[in-house]
Amino acid sequence: MQRFSKQTYGEQVAQLIRQRIRNGKLRGGDSVGEAGLAEECGISRAPVREALYQLETEGLLMSHPKRGRCVTVLTPEGIRNSYELSGLLEGAAAAKAARNLPSEIRDRLAAIIDQMREAVRTGEAFDEHATLGTEFHETILSLSDNPLLRFLASRSSRVISKFLMYRQWRTLYTPEELYDRHSRIYEAMCGGDPQIIEDTVRAHYAESAERLARYCEKPAPATRKKGKAHFPTE
Repeated sequence: MQRFSKQTYGEQVAQLIRQRIRNGKLRGGDSVGEAGLAEECGISRAPVREALYQLETEGLLMSHPKRGRCVTVLTPEGIRNSYELSGLLEGAAAAKAARNLPSEIRDRLAAIIDQMREAVRTGEAFDEHATLGTEFHETILSLSDNPLLRFLASRSSRVISKFLMYRQWRTLYTPEELYDRHSRIYEAMCGGDPQIIEDTVRAHYAESAERLARYCEKPAPATRKKGKAHFPTE
């Protein structure tokens, strides 16, 4: 039985579910029940309800009024839409700063690219490359003074790559390809042409979306295994 400290019941339940989605123990369409989690964790249903609501707002869970919640079921179109939004927002943030890129941002991006190159040379594990990639994009988004833009750009695609399709995402690119993809964005930003920068960032996200979409198959409700939630396709 899972046991949590009283002060952080809701947060720790949410983290437990995130971990299970990330490692594949929970997959798209799997039911996530309030009562079962409360019993497993030895807590009341209120903090579990809070955690499930939080995960739904993050996009990790989806719900139906009469059928409860399940892990979000992705479609190729949904993946493309999410990545298109990230590309549009991050590209806009980068292009807007193109004419006057702060030296500290340029230096930070250069340092990350150098770390990526070194990680390729030394054969670092995938997680090291992934961490550097996230830091690279967060650095670009920091150029925007719009917190909503930063939030939406980050959340839109990363809920997919870091959780819902994390196992598939790990296989999309070799370390060398990851380095090359981010180098292209860095070079575009150094060039200072807003249109080239925006196009490069958007292409970066569009390519990832297409690769991930190939993994995504629409579930067939008639053949789903016992224990799965059945949600309408509309």
